This record gives sequence, structure tokens and C-alpha cells, in this order.
Amino acid sequence: MRRDELPSVAVLLGRAYRDNPLTIALLGDDPELCMRVGERIHAIRVAAMERAPLGVKSGNRVVGVCGFEPPGGATMSPEQQRQMLTVLAQAGPDVLGKAQEMLTEFGKHAPGQRHWKLGPVAVAPHLQGSGIGSRMVEQFCARMDALGDLACLDTDQVKNVRLYEKFGFEVVDEAAVLGVPMWFMTRPAVRQGE
Repeated sequence: MRRDELPSVAVLLGRAYRDNPLTIALLGDDPELCMRVGERIHAIRVAAMERAPLGVKSGNRVVGVCGFEPPGGATMSPEQQRQMLTVLAQAGPDVLGKAQEMLTEFGKHAPGQRHWKLGPVAVAPHLQGSGIGSRMVEQFCARMDALGDLACLDTDQVKNVRLYEKFGFEVVDEAAVLGVPMWFMTRPAVRQGE
């Protein structure tokens, strides 16, 4: 994706993650609030990514996005950090604390070695199941294989576990984050000829 397309990416991510269990645990069960705040959170996240996410467009519309963070994670500027804190604080009285709890728990399950983190990944709801997500994850995995690097991800949906297993990811841990079951997965690079 080009940097000027990132606002459309954030809208897609806000819509796609609106009904995810972890989003609801963080922001509550108001779908409009989850979508609106989700768009703002994802706008900041994707802007902070060192490399723009992979994307799929249909005409002028972004219909798929596959973000990834390099080893060491995305580095938010002080302004992006301030924006994120403001968005979370405005989302509700306990959201900032929940976000900190969530990030702390994710940190406990991060691989202890050099790795890239896959996510966020989303496909427009009306196109889910059409192969867009698979093509993007396949491209991401090809990049990891070329680099020879480990990849990891987390998901709050068991259907996603089955999808990622098709690409060589394996569940290495499970935990509840904000009371939501989460699966933590890794994928070693596949060497040519293996």
C-alpha cells in the first residue's frame, strides 16, 4: 500500500476488527464505538509501521490488508504515542488500563528471538473466504522465507488458527487476554528445497 492509502486501510481494519472478541473486551459491546475507535487506533498503528502493509484493492477500494512489524516492533513517534494515549483515554474510563494489561500480556508471549510480527490482517467482510487473506499471508511468508526469519502472530479466533496453520504457523501458547482466549503462533522460515 502507498502511504496516501493508509486512511482507507484504517477504515477497513476498524470495520473488520469491530466484532472481534478482543476488541469488544477492550472497548465494550457498542459496535459503532468499536468501529470508530478501532479506525483511529489502526490509523496510528499503520502510520507507525516501518513498511507500509501489503494490500489488495478492488477498483479504488482497499479490500484487504496485511500489516507486519519488523524485529523490535514498530516505533511510534512521540506524537503518535500521544495520539494513541488520547484515543484510548477518550474511549472510556478503563480502556487505557485494559490496553496496558493487553500489551503486557502480549509481551509475555513474544518469541525470545529475532522475529517479525504478522498483523493486523483483514479482508472486507463481503469478500472473506475468497482467497484474498490467503494470498496476502502467502506473500508475507514468502518474504520471511527470503529473509530467513521467524514470524509470529496472535489471534482471538479459532478459525484463524486453522487458516494460519496452512501456512506453517504452529500454536506455541494459549492464554486469556482481558478474559478472551488467545492463540500465539510462530512460523520458522522455510529454506528453499525444504
